[in-house]
Amino acid sequence: MIKRILSLKLSILFLYFPVQTFAENNIEKIDLESAIQLSLKNSDTIHEKKLDVKKAENIQTKIKGNFNPKVNLNLGVGPINKETGDALTSQSKNSWGPILIGNIKLTYPFWAWGKKKNLMNAASYAKSIEEQNVKIEKLDTISNIKKFYFGHLLSKTLLKFANETKDDVEDILSDMKKKKSSKEDQFRLEILISEIKTKIIEIKEKFFLTRKALSFLISGKEGGINYSPKEDWLEYKKRIIKKDTYYISLARDSLPQWDQLNSGILAKKDLLKAQKKSKYPIFGILAEGKWSQTNQRNKQQSSFAFDPYNEKSLSIGFGITMDLDWGITDSKIQEIKLDINKLERKSSFAQKGLILEIIKSIENIKTSEKKVKYLKRAKKFAKRWLNRVVMAISMGLLNSEKIVDAYGARALTFKNYFEAIFEHHMAWSNLSKKIGQEIDPILTK
Repeated sequence: MIKRILSLKLSILFLYFPVQTFAENNIEKIDLESAIQLSLKNSDTIHEKKLDVKKAENIQTKIKGNFNPKVNLNLGVGPINKETGDALTSQSKNSWGPILIGNIKLTYPFWAWGKKKNLMNAASYAKSIEEQNVKIEKLDTISNIKKFYFGHLLSKTLLKFANETKDDVEDILSDMKKKKSSKEDQFRLEILISEIKTKIIEIKEKFFLTRKALSFLISGKEGGINYSPKEDWLEYKKRIIKKDTYYISLARDSLPQWDQLNSGILAKKDLLKAQKKSKYPIFGILAEGKWSQTNQRNKQQSSFAFDPYNEKSLSIGFGITMDLDWGITDSKIQEIKLDINKLERKSSFAQKGLILEIIKSIENIKTSEKKVKYLKRAKKFAKRWLNRVVMAISMGLLNSEKIVDAYGARALTFKNYFEAIFEHHMAWSNLSKKIGQEIDPILTK
């Protein structure tokens, strides 16, 4: 008796708190399309990837800076002991005064055999790769939103069905007790009710987690608005699927991974050209000037006298600059060539693999459609069986074993049917992700 009382209290405890947790107060209904748009807007990971794009843009600024005029300027002031005299003799006055010194160097490269253009092209492809990373992150976010959106609808549908089933079986058990049916029949239904309550607790956990995850992805923060799908239950929506070649053609134009592989190969090829040109001299204008002045030393008037304390000089001309580490340069060239060969092989393999993935995703859609079709038929027969059992129960013609069998078949087919619908939605979601753009007809109308 004590165990039954404790069991009853625990059941009430587990059932009461989830109901409070899932109270529909302060819940904002939202459709799938709006949920996707808000999640893309509020996603921190997408904003992070966009910062990587800006970082890639900065590489172009850095390259331009390397080919812009370079000026090195030094200016300073310090103390110097006073001396008087000329280039032949001098006398120390043993007093200190200021000396001003400075120098400037200018290098203005104007011809580097097109190396700047090659590096800028490589940087442009690097930026494209980062832009595709943003697109990949968006596709992942959309896929997750769909998963939790339809997952929440699935748990909501199953929760409603489980509660209705529990109420029905409890009513039957109540009638059995009034009619003083056998204890064995009553015990069998008590067990069934306990199992249903256990499933309700499990479903409520999924209900809670999917809604929390959905709300977090949409709002982009913990403790934001609580969102819930606008639909009341999970529905099957028939879509028209096109030929494999149509989706493969779309993928070639929009799949970010393909664009990344191509951009990576082109970037490496431009880097290879730039590295080869590193062995060539860079032509440019070179200038150098010096300046110093102090009233603590007599300025030497003769052009042939060296006077480091009072001088002004400027030299300018046309020249070359070059690095002579050709061994290291050759090693870098060979390394880039190997990277290009590796990327080209990876690209060939990836294209074949991606085509197979697309075909697999299409077949998953077709398979899920068939599962929905056959499970819908099974659900219909399970419902007919249950209706016949309920009718027989009302006339007192069946025992509890038949009731348990009928409700078990009904619950199993119901669960499998709606899980198949969920799989169907996710199969379309997966195909969109594999292609690189939204192709689900319910979102592209």
